[in-house]
Amino acid sequence: MMAPKRLGLFLFVLLLVLPGCTLSDTPRRSLSELRTALLDHDAERAFRYIDTDRVVECLVRDTFLKYEKKADSPLEALGLMAGRQAASIMMPGIKDLVRKQLKEAITSSDEAGYFQDIRRASVWYLTIDVEGSTALVAPMGKSDIRFRMARMDDGRWRIVEIIRK
Repeated sequence: MMAPKRLGLFLFVLLLVLPGCTLSDTPRRSLSELRTALLDHDAERAFRYIDTDRVVECLVRDTFLKYEKKADSPLEALGLMAGRQAASIMMPGIKDLVRKQLKEAITSSDEAGYFQDIRRASVWYLTIDVEGSTALVAPMGKSDIRFRMARMDDGRWRIVEIIRK
């Protein structure tokens, strides 16, 4: 007689807790929505969860920082400074190109196999550390890539930075 009561209590608690795990204002829920948009080949919906401009800016910044650490001579430092200036001038075009290529990849028939890993992936296999309005997301296990998300005013979370180790 106790087992059915416990089972009923367990199911009741489960019904209360599970919806809370994927509330619309969590990074996990936004990632789940992004996954669905990618699998549906819906670029417009996917872009609601990816800030391509900020991702591109961060990747360019990180690339220059990586090379600045290795610059040993004044000539290399000068070359990096010139490269930064050229990149800042070309940045609007680079952002448009990345957005266009990403849109084409999302809307494609996936002959290249871009989304095979996404089909098998689950948002439950991600470690998500939230601090205020930002979250650091990393796959569980070994991975060289993490990403940062930021909370938008409407409660959604967007990927704003890709972090390479």
